[in-house]
Amino acid sequence: MSSSPRTGIGGSLATEGYDAERALGRLPEVRSQVDLLIRRLERYVPVTPGDAILDVGAAQGLYVAALCEAGYAAIGAEPWGEARRVSELIGERISRPLTIVDGTAETLPFADEKFALVLATSVMEHTTDPGRAAVEAHRVLRPGGGFYFWTTSVLCPRQSEIKRFPAFPWYPDRTKKRLMTWAATSRPALIGYTTRPALHWFSPWSVRRIARAAGFSAVYERWDLHRLSELAPARARALGVIRKHAVLRRAADMFIEGSSYLFVK
Repeated sequence: MSSSPRTGIGGSLATEGYDAERALGRLPEVRSQVDLLIRRLERYVPVTPGDAILDVGAAQGLYVAALCEAGYAAIGAEPWGEARRVSELIGERISRPLTIVDGTAETLPFADEKFALVLATSVMEHTTDPGRAAVEAHRVLRPGGGFYFWTTSVLCPRQSEIKRFPAFPWYPDRTKKRLMTWAATSRPALIGYTTRPALHWFSPWSVRRIARAAGFSAVYERWDLHRLSELAPARARALGVIRKHAVLRRAADMFIEGSSYLFVK
């Protein structure tokens, strides 16, 4: 991966480019996200306070901060030096030093079987090699550990990686890559002023191939991870039906931007 910010949200400034004030404004939201995510994942991955958790593409360390506050031994890997510098300022502001090291998803500077959980939010689409990133996550996970990531989807026509290109995920892969590369050099505002745009767009089938090649034993989709107790009764019933039918899963994927998966070692 590049050592520059990765992407923008709807073409706005890449989150890795946030200053300390703007990043800290997101911390309450991130705390809620972390709490919900852990409750979803703990059904499949045995993770308890005190366990080591790695956030890949940690930016200014907000997920690391929230995880540490929740009692986990969290650490981050982030290739962009400015984001790591801002993480130090945030650690000072919240009186909790944050450990964010220089590292990419494809080359994690950690020992084998160190972590109970590896997280990568909006990272896999920006890697040079998603398969290699999955192999590295597998290497640093302990047996039974999980690799969770939120990423792009080829199924839903809505996306937040580039402006002004309707139904962009449905474009041919070669066309998407050409447009992203063009935007990075000629129209950076369209992609949040990043030099490392999203070049990879995933389907449930391509994700499962990546998981198998990396050595993971199980793959769970967002439909598996969402808990029925989170939803109103009507939505919970709908989710129960969607879970049981592969065709309904794929149809529902067309209405929700992005995708999320959990690989279990």
